[in-house]
Amino acid sequence: MSEVTGFLTAGTIMGIAILSLKAGTGCGLSSLKTRELIFFAGIYAVAAGIVGMLSGIIPAEVTSEIIGLGLLMHVIIAFGLIGFGIKTRKDWLARRNDLSRRSFLWLSLPCPACLTATFLACVVLADTTGMDSFRVSLCVGAMFFVGILASSLAVSWISTSMGRKNASTLGSVMIFLGLFYLLCPLIIPAYIEAQQMPKFSVAVDCSGALMGLAVLAVPIVFGAFLHRSRQFHLKGGQ
Repeated sequence: MSEVTGFLTAGTIMGIAILSLKAGTGCGLSSLKTRELIFFAGIYAVAAGIVGMLSGIIPAEVTSEIIGLGLLMHVIIAFGLIGFGIKTRKDWLARRNDLSRRSFLWLSLPCPACLTATFLACVVLADTTGMDSFRVSLCVGAMFFVGILASSLAVSWISTSMGRKNASTLGSVMIFLGLFYLLCPLIIPAYIEAQQMPKFSVAVDCSGALMGLAVLAVPIVFGAFLHRSRQFHLKGGQ
């Protein structure tokens, strides 16, 4: 295996791990039981296995269309995450109404965007490792099952120990990821276009930059000192 092939394989496995972490975070912050977590991880593994088998059947010409569909669904899911994240958090804070058993699906369900990423991961793994589509689907499905189950149990344990396992935390995570999903289609093309622009060098005066940062830090430190002194006097007055 060459160095480039090793980097591609490692990047693909890292992408699968990130998708597993995303799905496991939604499961871990919801009110699902351990048996339901195992069942959900199994569904994700089966879906990933089916996508992996299809990666060896679908011709290469259709791949670009699948990528375009994934980007469209990416934006739709972003709006869903933000909308249902706000509703989940609002219902929990206002009426202690737990919507996590339904709203976590926007974060954890094998959405078309995730299935598209899984399809591309299977294609890359099949090309870099030389395995057939059936073995690739088994490997990807097993990685998703272990990754989702492990991450969901870890997130559930951490959030419970910190006293933060509730629908409000799930809603906040959904809103954050939804905003991140909306920014990705804007940042990535801009970054690619910036990489194609001609490079130019600019001389930077390090001493002048440090002096400017020091001048900016003075009012910040002074304001923090005043805030702490006021809090001290208020506590002393009580």
